[in-house]
Amino acid sequence: MKTEVANIVIRKALANAPDGYTPERGSCPAKRPVIRSANELSPSETLWLGKRRNQTIDAMGHLLGRLNISNFDTQSYIDKNADISSNLPKIAIAASGGGYRAMLNGAVAVAAFDSRTENSTGPGQLGGLLQSATYISGLSGGSWLVGSIYINNFTSIQAILVDNTSGLWNLEDSILRGPATVSDYYTQLIDTVSGKTDAGFNDSITDYWLV
Repeated sequence: MKTEVANIVIRKALANAPDGYTPERGSCPAKRPVIRSANELSPSETLWLGKRRNQTIDAMGHLLGRLNISNFDTQSYIDKNADISSNLPKIAIAASGGGYRAMLNGAVAVAAFDSRTENSTGPGQLGGLLQSATYISGLSGGSWLVGSIYINNFTSIQAILVDNTSGLWNLEDSILRGPATVSDYYTQLIDTVSGKTDAGFNDSITDYWLV
């Protein structure tokens, strides 16, 4: 990337993007970004961390209270540390890699950890662990799970499964085999990726997987 303003690709991830999958050109920032040292958290993450931790306290209190841990006064523990959230545990959830299997296994776990999931907050259940978490990440197939949740405003897994009219998770049809209307299926794939090609960007086999 040149120091002066240059063209970069802005990817259109959402289905309701003006040009669908076709990217558009934008301008690089006047100040070129640099790779920072990883010896400590960035200022932006440090600022966000303080805000996020305060949002996890109530959820953590409810979760620990339901777990009924022996010889542990949950309310006293939360009250004692509420003003110093760094004293409370930081919870991170990671979804492993492994294609569709990892994505679906991770989805089951995230649904169980989500207090919005029906019957997830009963005695002994782990609903609320997601709301208590500071971080959530995924690798490969797990990133499909985390990514699709993220770009849909952190919707719940249950909402995706109950109301999947958008086809967000259409796992019935393989990209290689396609649905019953094979010709229409591949025509749509080709037309979609052609929009990127016609706009002057290089395409690859990965594009057909992404769309």
